[in-house]
Amino acid sequence: QILGKVYAVLSDEKQRAVYDETGTVDEDAEALQDGRDWLEYWQLLFKVTVKDIEDFHKNYKNSAEELADVKAAYLNFKGDMDRIMESVMCVDYTDEPRIREMIERAIDSGELPSFKAFVRESKRKMMSRRRR
Repeated sequence: QILGKVYAVLSDEKQRAVYDETGTVDEDAEALQDGRDWLEYWQLLFKVTVKDIEDFHKNYKNSAEELADVKAAYLNFKGDMDRIMESVMCVDYTDEPRIREMIERAIDSGELPSFKAFVRESKRKMMSRRRR
């Protein structure tokens, strides 16, 4: 719905001009009240299926792209596994040993620095993450 409203404002010349000038949006504007089924619209526009998502998941897992994302998350969050696991696509708690191993190999090879938050993570914190 939010994307739909953004699209409606940006695609309507009058609404866009008002937004560009004032930085605000007229919530009562006709362009925002069209009753369009935005979910259906975006699905039609992008034509993404469940199979597409499953295929992406299979291709992403254990890929160079995933490794790069894990390394970036490790650096961004300074080794905080809670935040790493929340930010890397297509992972859940069952993937943690695999993700942890990827990071450990990169630390051992010198590609990544060793952060205390990762190396000294308590078992209590790890178990809390798994319960969540």
